[in-house]
Amino acid sequence: MLKTLIFILKKRYFLDIEDDTAFRFCKRLLTCENDSTLRLIEISNNNRFTVKDISAYGDFEVCLFINGIVFITYESVKRLSEIAIRQDEVSFIVPVSNESRLSAQKYAPQYLYQTISVFKWIVDDIYKRFKDEIIEVDEIDNFCFVSTKHALGNFSPDVPVFDLVMEANRMGLRYGVAKGIYVHRYGNVYESRREDLIAYVPNDSKVILDIGCAKGFLGELLKRRQDCFVTGVEYSYGLIDDAKKRLDRVIVGDIEKVVKNNELDVYDCIICGDVLEHLNDPWSLVKSLKGYLKKSGIFIASVPNVNNWAIIYEMLLGRWDYVPFSILSGTHIRFFTRRTFIEMFIDAGYSVENVFFQSIGVHPKGEEFIKKISKLETSVNKEELQASEIVVIARNV
Repeated sequence: MLKTLIFILKKRYFLDIEDDTAFRFCKRLLTCENDSTLRLIEISNNNRFTVKDISAYGDFEVCLFINGIVFITYESVKRLSEIAIRQDEVSFIVPVSNESRLSAQKYAPQYLYQTISVFKWIVDDIYKRFKDEIIEVDEIDNFCFVSTKHALGNFSPDVPVFDLVMEANRMGLRYGVAKGIYVHRYGNVYESRREDLIAYVPNDSKVILDIGCAKGFLGELLKRRQDCFVTGVEYSYGLIDDAKKRLDRVIVGDIEKVVKNNELDVYDCIICGDVLEHLNDPWSLVKSLKGYLKKSGIFIASVPNVNNWAIIYEMLLGRWDYVPFSILSGTHIRFFTRRTFIEMFIDAGYSVENVFFQSIGVHPKGEEFIKKISKLETSVNKEELQASEIVVIARNV
């Protein structure tokens, strides 16, 4: 059997513990018990690891290089390794991904995914469609590439492994894109504009609070749409400078401490998009914010739906894997269903005016699973099982 070395260049990508969450998930995808043909080696970002250093890891036929956070399954590594052996006339073989600067390597899956099982279904769907089809290209993204031991012999031993693509460009070598091998990458996750929440902000709201404002894009869009003063609250220092360029005021800090320190004004509308699930005591916060919302003011909040079918499916497999920027994000410490989210606002003295579900689409295997669940005696309906997000519109009464 082919022996493959997998080198992962670890570098900081996210602003919090999601880096560790991502690398744990990455390694989980590559895990296969009783298979000694794959070996995983982590390289620190400041380590000048060269082609010469690879030989220290023993005998191998193929090397896979992962530059940063890339999700690739065990099965995809095996397929990619076999393709590389058959296509030894090209220097590197690369997969396709949801995020790439090059069109030849970019592929948008038909369905989105937030769990291991659904991701694997998507990966298998794409492989069944394209199999081992290869297209030759003159340029590649270097987020993930595979090379044979023979092909690596074309390079100087002193070339850093993650400069290999740049060196291959200089040498005029050939590349191949494996259309049937799909991997996941993250784009800029801190630039969400949340147009979905903006739609619920009253046009006559003049003073608005955006909790967890990130880089301030939501507030910027609101200010373009209507005459308003937008204050943002953000605790990630890496986002503050951008937010200050877009918003009228930015309060730096944890919203629970900001409220405790009485740093807020009084607002016509409060927006809290995917924040409450990160807090120690979101119930007390929602109640406290009532004092900073004008009478008849609107509170717009969203949280991930833990009652989503894919989460239930994983739990029945005995799994609860944290995945960055998903329903089970590594920074989520509180979880809500439709009922418990509504109760949070009712218990705090608000009038809940509307509740909406947001769905990212359901894989056919997921549809079959939902049908089976729906046959059980439960008050949860199909719409809730499909939903990835819950949005509540509440009024201060």
